[in-house]
Parts: sequence; C-alpha cells; structure tokens
Amino acid sequence: MQGRIHLVRHAEGLHNLRSDLNIPDAPLSQRGWYEAQELGRRFIKDNSNVVCAIVSSPLRRAIQTSLAAFPRILNSALSPEDRGRAVKLVLYANLQEISDYPANTGSSLSKLENEFPEIAPQIHHLDPKWYIKSGSNSPLPDFKAVILEELNRILESLTTTEEPEIIVVTHQGIISLLAPNVDIPMGQWKTFQLSRNGGEQLVLH
Repeated sequence: MQGRIHLVRHAEGLHNLRSDLNIPDAPLSQRGWYEAQELGRRFIKDNSNVVCAIVSSPLRRAIQTSLAAFPRILNSALSPEDRGRAVKLVLYANLQEISDYPANTGSSLSKLENEFPEIAPQIHHLDPKWYIKSGSNSPLPDFKAVILEELNRILESLTTTEEPEIIVVTHQGIISLLAPNVDIPMGQWKTFQLSRNGGEQLVLH
C-alpha cells in the first residue's frame, strides 16, 4: 500500500509559551487554539476534504489540535457532498512525545474521557497504561518502523478508490524520528509519500 501522510506538528502548547516542561500533559495555549484553527483553514484550502483518517497522539495538545483544526473533516459524514463518507479519528499512543517530562506525559483514560467526551469510544481503545514510559531513552531504536507499519496498516484499512491520505498529528520528537532533517514549525504540516524502499522498509519521502 502506498499513500500520502500529512505530518502535522501540534499547535503551541502552554509549556512552549511558558518554557515550562513541568506542566502536566500540557494543553494548548490560547495562541495555540488560534494556530490550530488557522491550520485547519489552510489545510482545507490546499487539500479540500480528501483525508480518510486523522491519527493523533493522545497527549492533550495533540487531541486539541486535531479537534480544533479539522472539525470539517471529522464531520464530513454529515456533509451531502461527501456522500456520507465517515472519517476516523484514531488515537495512537506511539505518536506521543518521546521524553518523560510532565508536559510530555499523558493523562489517564478517565481524565481524557472527562475532557473529551465526544471521542470517548476512541479513548477506550487506548491501553490504560498508554502514558507510562520507561524513561527519557524511550522509545526503542526500532520505534520508527513500528509507527510506519501502523500507519501503513491504517492506510490499508481505508476504503477509497483513490490514493488514501491520512493526517498524523504528533510532536517534534516523533517528527525528527520519522522524517530526519525535516523542520515542521508548531501548527504547520508537511506532506509525504509513504512507500517501501528497495529493502522493503517503509519510509517517508
């Protein structure tokens, strides 16, 4: 399966604004909410409504970015011109930021459900211990391959007659892992092709 990956870095978090990594599961700042909404408007303008799934880190600022930026895409099943095409929101724990500072450590399922009741079914799919990390050296060296294989599995699960496209909302540490030497500012995105190289390894290019 080949497909397009729109790799999004979450909008400004409160920990970015205050330079404080001790804010637990840092949410978006007020400016971050505005950035996320602007991100969505620009994305729709450039890409219309072609995305089949949004895959997000379960950290609060990533979920908030996904919901604030892409309500039109997530609600496309209600839009007549999309003929009832449902767009999935998938929470994928391996997209969470790598370090174990409080700002980069997620919340319990109950806290997430209280804050985001509209996506409770997606939250229920997370492992109850999804946010517990082994330390600042996590994830493991093969983590990149694990993430790309999961994104490829999601692409393969989509029913579309055209090349599938998904939005992936994540963090700087994961972006550096998946696309080395690529700079994506907060509240911005870059589009990649996901395919296998000569050694049958999945890569973004």
